[in-house]
Amino acid sequence: MRTRERFWSWLAPLALSLTLAACQQQTAADTQVAAAPPTPQPCKLRVGWDPWEPYQYQDADGSMRGLDVEIIRRIADDAGCEVEFVRGNWGELLGQLRGGEVHVLMAATPTEERRAFAHFSPPYRSESFALYTRAGDAEDFAGAGLAELVAQDKRIAVTDGYYYGDAATQLILGDETRKAFVSAPVVELNYTRLVDGEVDALLDDPFVAAAVLRRKGLDEQIAQHPLQIHSGEVSLMYSQAGVDEAVLKRLDRALMQLRTDGTLEQMTARYRG
Repeated sequence: MRTRERFWSWLAPLALSLTLAACQQQTAADTQVAAAPPTPQPCKLRVGWDPWEPYQYQDADGSMRGLDVEIIRRIADDAGCEVEFVRGNWGELLGQLRGGEVHVLMAATPTEERRAFAHFSPPYRSESFALYTRAGDAEDFAGAGLAELVAQDKRIAVTDGYYYGDAATQLILGDETRKAFVSAPVVELNYTRLVDGEVDALLDDPFVAAAVLRRKGLDEQIAQHPLQIHSGEVSLMYSQAGVDEAVLKRLDRALMQLRTDGTLEQMTARYRG
């Protein structure tokens, strides 16, 4: 009897110790599971683009190239999203973004009108617009601002849906001044119209203009006017109808990380250098 008591007196503490250890291990495992961040849901983004070298364009082999293309690919990859590029002119793409068929547009300027159907990322690069004329007419345009050119009945080419800044927009949409502006669905049509004499000037981004003039061999036929029409920052524009809020936050976090660690500046400098 005393032998059995000694056996139980030794076994009971051991059993209790093993039970406590098992409970502690299970508790630790449960804590690790609870602390683990949820796995992000996969997403596929339809990104609209229109030819706008060097920011977004298609190479001869069909590959998508350009600064904006590199940036959205990097952001989407860091956010766990796949990208599908959808081509169209800017006006069409704005309509598709409103309806949710396109999820993201690049190089967009936030405006109150667009905020009705879109969210905007933090700015990711700067953008400007300048005036271009035929080289032989450059002296006739010297010293004149956009309003003066409109008052002189000059015809100025612009692109559908583009935002050229508040001052230019007031002229483009004004009841008395809108007749001075000739709109085209794609940027390159404006250069053809300028060379053919259908318009007297056009508005475009200087980096885009340099690429178009080089590619079309128009460097000696078209000249940049010293007037800078607009300068500001652009963002990614997300469809309210097509992009989930959780995905939007992941994309913005990825963008901010690129800004913080200097990667975004390095990418931009490579194209503008």
